[in-house]
Amino acid sequence: MTDTYLTPPFRITRISHVVMRVRDLDASVRFYTGLAGLVETTREDGAAYLRGIEETSHHSLVLIRDDTPSCDCLGFRVLADSDLDAAEAYFAALGVSTEWTERLGQGRTLSVNHPSGLRLELTASMTRVPRTLTDYATRKGGAVLRLNHAQVIVPDVDGTGSGFEAMGFRAAEVIRQADTGQRIGLFLHRKNDPHDLVLALGAGPRLHHFSYIVGDLQAMFRACDIAGEMGCGSEVERGPGRHGPGNSAFVYFRDPDGHRIEFILPPMQFMDADEPTAVWSTEEKHKIVPWGQPAPQRWREEATSFTGVQVSQEGALARWVAT
Repeated sequence: MTDTYLTPPFRITRISHVVMRVRDLDASVRFYTGLAGLVETTREDGAAYLRGIEETSHHSLVLIRDDTPSCDCLGFRVLADSDLDAAEAYFAALGVSTEWTERLGQGRTLSVNHPSGLRLELTASMTRVPRTLTDYATRKGGAVLRLNHAQVIVPDVDGTGSGFEAMGFRAAEVIRQADTGQRIGLFLHRKNDPHDLVLALGAGPRLHHFSYIVGDLQAMFRACDIAGEMGCGSEVERGPGRHGPGNSAFVYFRDPDGHRIEFILPPMQFMDADEPTAVWSTEEKHKIVPWGQPAPQRWREEATSFTGVQVSQEGALARWVAT
């Protein structure tokens, strides 16, 4: 456990939202509502705001119309407004640029250009909207429940991970290269499961995927069936399969712009402050992905750029994710 987990410089509570740029807003909304089953909260000024059926916050996914698809930022909730001021001071002391910004449905929001190249957004509050979990007649697609995590590809997992650990994140699980001991996969969390943010080794920074929890396997299969009906069955990119880390069944889809979304079953709990980090080795790839077909090449190599951020090097994901 890092010293900052219980006494962080500012109190992040969980991943909150992802902001994506898409070419055709209508097509993307059809995909995310029809296949994933997200609920459209509102649409305004060329942007759509969506949420899972269990979520009462205004949005967990924002889609912005743009000619160039990209990821604008990863959003995180902090406990109170005072944590935003603490975050501003924390990053200022590190020489990291921040700015106050506005986003529909959010309270005060601090935008951070993290040294890793990741774009972060911190907010303490969102407009509350009705939970639709028990509106069974209106459910669509995979009826995703809630946003769980984002996985990003970075060329320096150790350095980036140490930066987030200093912010109060804790490594629930780690994947190490067998011959060197290098951390090539890092599962960082603030909430009570193994991941809010996953770091994977490779050319970056890029967004590999963002992940929503679904209620059961049938929801996954229903989403796959609907993908076929919508004419995008070939975009069921990987799975179903099972992750060793987190112990979740999974399936991955590509949206109309190639952005990758994952559905997982609820992962194991990870919430006691003294719980040790689970360590996985590349020597035991059969445990990292116990069953399921190997990842296709494009799953290893293709990812979404962050808006205006240059990728630092070329290369595929580390081999551990290709099992």
